[in-house]
Order: sequence, then structure tokens, then C-alpha cells
Amino acid sequence: MKLSKLYSNQDSKFTPIIFNGGLNFIYGDVRLPKDVLRDSHNLGKTTLAALLDFMFLAKRDNRHFLFANIDIFKGFVFFLEIKLGENKYLTIKRSVAEASSPSFIAHTQPHQNYKDLADEQWTHSRLSFDRAKTYLDGELNLTAVKHWKYRKIINYLIRTQDDFSDVFKLHKYSGQDSQWKPYMADLLGFDGKLARQRYEYAQQVNEIKAQIKERNAFDEKSASEALSKVDGRLLLRKNELVDIQKFVDNFNFHEIDRQSVEQLVSDIDNKIAVLNMKEYSLKNNIRYIEQSFSEDKIKFNPTEVQALFDEANVLLPDQITKDFEQLIAFNKAITKERKAYLKQELKESKAELEQVIVQLKHLNEQREDHLSFLKESELVNKFRESNRQIAEVQTDIFSLEQQKENIESILDLQEQQRALKLGLDDTENKMQTNVKHVNEDDVNTFAKIRLYFNEIISTVLNKRGELFVFINNEGNLEFRAEYQDKHGKNTNESRGSSYRKFLCIAFDLAVARSYIGQNYPCFIYIDGVFDGLDNRKKDLLLSILRKYSDIGIQIIATTINSEVQGLSSPLTQSEITLTLHDNGIDGRLFKMPTW
Repeated sequence: MKLSKLYSNQDSKFTPIIFNGGLNFIYGDVRLPKDVLRDSHNLGKTTLAALLDFMFLAKRDNRHFLFANIDIFKGFVFFLEIKLGENKYLTIKRSVAEASSPSFIAHTQPHQNYKDLADEQWTHSRLSFDRAKTYLDGELNLTAVKHWKYRKIINYLIRTQDDFSDVFKLHKYSGQDSQWKPYMADLLGFDGKLARQRYEYAQQVNEIKAQIKERNAFDEKSASEALSKVDGRLLLRKNELVDIQKFVDNFNFHEIDRQSVEQLVSDIDNKIAVLNMKEYSLKNNIRYIEQSFSEDKIKFNPTEVQALFDEANVLLPDQITKDFEQLIAFNKAITKERKAYLKQELKESKAELEQVIVQLKHLNEQREDHLSFLKESELVNKFRESNRQIAEVQTDIFSLEQQKENIESILDLQEQQRALKLGLDDTENKMQTNVKHVNEDDVNTFAKIRLYFNEIISTVLNKRGELFVFINNEGNLEFRAEYQDKHGKNTNESRGSSYRKFLCIAFDLAVARSYIGQNYPCFIYIDGVFDGLDNRKKDLLLSILRKYSDIGIQIIATTINSEVQGLSSPLTQSEITLTLHDNGIDGRLFKMPTW
């Protein structure tokens, strides 16, 4: 994959750029060096890198020059033509106003102009941003570095000035090793999957540590000890609950206060029973007396008897009649006297009945009082206390069970942590083995990159360039790029910004060369390629750039005339793809006032 053409819908403000397949210099020509109000760093060389990144579907960022100056650029639509292979091209259309809806068109001829092409004529028009990236990823087919989307690769191909402070770690990945180390491992021929797994294991272990710390500061020993203690307390409390519950379930109110019960049965209840019988007897006696008053008439009549005898022609002696009359008179006298006694007895019985009723009422009230007393007895209080204890013990049991659940969850987390640590240790062991094998191999990708890197450093700086990868004390991959003298000792050049930047340039070139012929981009963008180097070193670097472009790597590099004036072999016109200058807005990348 190489870049073919970059243009916009406004040619008067952005001149189309046609890239050749080899060396492309974006050349800044300082024509007014004595004009202190001019600035050779304000021509657009670095802006071009940001624009290319935008065309490769970088996410919208308000710090990006297009969006930081949206009022200026909202009317722009940009087009990037990419060469995918022989007679195979793809043009990406992306507007600033609708940056999340890119369009694509595939074609077979280079240097096309599709700015006036209707939406329906595009192969894929106004795709959603995620679909657009998926489509572009498939079309670029950058499978040489496994497991990674094209955006990760592009980030290292278009370095901005901020990305030259570290060979392996771009500025955007500041503080996030997990975002770049697995990719760098795969790029250099190591097992990036293991590196990614190692970060995932470590993250999960740290998350579990945090959960354990939140729940309680138990280590494995103290958690196990705490669980044993809780289980013991639960056993005792549950057993205590069973005993108390059994007492409550078997509770018999007749055994609450035996003395009160015996008093109630032998005294009050017996008295009530006697009085009940007396009441019954008195009521019966009163009823019989009252009945006797209605049954005291003598039903024998002598006259009627005499008439009966006369009818039978039987003589009834006078003496018999006289005797009957005397008997009746005697009986009447007796009945009169008896009634007087019965009335007295009735009066006394009723009076006694009233007293019995009063006594029964009083005894029943006493009985109720005794029953009330029984409710407040010692055993009843114990019954109540037992119920309170049941609630208290149940609360303790619930609390202990909660503690047990918490401790068990901590032990479960600790078990997970041990399993994760085993996985982590196993991954680190595999990483050690992988690093050892890759470092020892003389013909793999990493070996090629090492050799090309050292060749570039040796050619330009007459020093050794050393790349080495190892496992650090934390178990993660560590990447280093150093300058060494002829005796193999590290030198201090890598601490200076210019020489540190050169390490990045040498690394990017070495990687690009090692992947030639594979599904990997064949271009790199180098902003300020000669900055800070001695003229003799610039000549040597230019020879490297030309060599690498000759073997098929497209190099897009920016520079200014002051950096190349001392070159023994000046830049050729074919190598200068775009010239920018400081004499008016026509010399800028965007033909408009500075923003």
C-alpha cells in the first residue's frame, strides 16, 4: 500500500499533491530569511501529517487543526487516493462537516479526480464511521502483523513531532503500556497475544485485590481463620436456638406456677363448685315451695258422697259423714299452719340464694384475679424472655451468616486470584520462553529489523544501533533502542532530541524494509527528517532514504532549504513532491491566512 494522490474540493485553497512511489520531499523554501515576521515553521509541513491521519479515518478530535478551526475548514471535502496493488486503487472521500460519513470508490487508474462525482456513483457512499473503518481495514488487508486493525499500524507510519521522543511508544499512548506493547511485540515478531494476556491477567488480579480490600483486609490465612471462628460461633448459636425453641414449643401453662394452680383448684374452684350446688338446691327448693301453694285444696266433698250412696240405695251412716267433715276441717287447719312455715322457708331460701349468687360472683372475680396473676408469673416471664432470646439469637445467626458469606466470597475471590496468578505465571513463563527464542533466532523478523536498524545507524552515525527486548521486573515486555560504541557500551547520544529522533527514523525504516513483500504498508511519513543533524550525517541519511525508496518503500519526508543547503548531493526535482514557501499565502499548504 502506497499513497497516490491527496486533493480537495477547493483546488484554489489546497493544491492537489501527487505522490511518486519512492522518495517524496515536502520542501519548505525560506525565501525571505531576513523578514523576522515570517516563519518557516508555519507553512504546513506538519499539518500535512495531520491531514493524512484524518484521511485514514482518525477519530474526530477538537484539537485537530481541522476541528479547532471548524469555521475555516467546514466547507472542505478531502480525497485520498491509495494504491493497493497493481492497477488497484481506492479513493477515500471525507468531509470536515460530515467527518463521520466517509465514502469510497475503487478504481484501476491512478490520479483520478472524483470531487464532482455524485454520491450514488461511489462504490460505498456515506458509510457510518464504524462500517467505514471496517471496510477500509478489509481493503487494506494489512495481515502481516496479526490480530491488529489498520489504525494501529498507521499510527506508527505517520509520526508527528510529539512522537519522536520514544522509538516504541507514541505520544498518544502516554501512560498506557497495554495500548502499545502487545502491538509492538507482534510487530517485532514476538508473541503479542501473550503480552496482551499478561496485561489482562494483571488487571484482573488487581481488580480482585481491590474487591478483597473493599470487603475486608483479609489475607488467605486470616480469612480462613475468620471463617473457622464464624462457623464455630454459628454452631453454638444455632444449638442455643434449638434449646430455647424447644422450651418455647413445649411450654405448658399448667406448670407455670404450681402453687397458684393448687390454690385455685383446692380453694376457689371447690368453693365455687359447692356454691353452685347450693344455688341449684335452693332454686329447686324455691320452685317446689311455690308449686305447693297451688296444690293445697281438699278435693273430698261429703255431700257429693251422700248423693252417690242415695243413688245406689245404700245407707251412708251419719257418723261417717260427720267424721269426714271433721277430717276436712282438721286438714284445713294444718294446711294453714303449713303455709305459714312454707312462706317463711321461701323467704329464707330466696335470701340465701341471693347471698350465694353474691358469693359466686366474688369467687369468680377472685378466680379471674388468680388467672391474671398467673400471666405475670415467673415462668411466663421466662417464656417471654425466651422469645426475646430467640429474636436475639436469630439476629446473631443472621449477622454471623452474613459474615460467613462475606468471608466465603473473599475466599472465593482469593481462589480466583490464585487461579489468575497461576495463569499470570504461566503466561510470564511462556513470554520468557518466547522472548528467548525470538532473540536467539538469526533469521526471523526481529533479527532482520535489528540488522537493518544497526545498518542505518552504522552508516549514518558510525555507531552501533542496538534493539533489545526483555522481560522487566514486573513481568512485562521491555523495549529498548540504544547507541553503542565499537566496544558495545551504551553512549549518551540517545538522550539528545536529534539523535533520539534519528533512532525513531532508523527504526521505522528498518521495520518497513523487513516487511517488504508482505501485507504491510510500503510508506512512512517523516516530519523534519534532517532536523539537528550535521551536514555530513544528512548526506549519509539521504543516501539511506534513496536506497530504501529504490527497494520499494515510499518515503514522504518534510524539510526546509536551510537543512539541505550543505548537502553534497542536492535534492532532485523528482524527489520534491511539494514546495512550500514563506512569500505569501500561495506558498502555504492551505492558500489562506494563518489560523
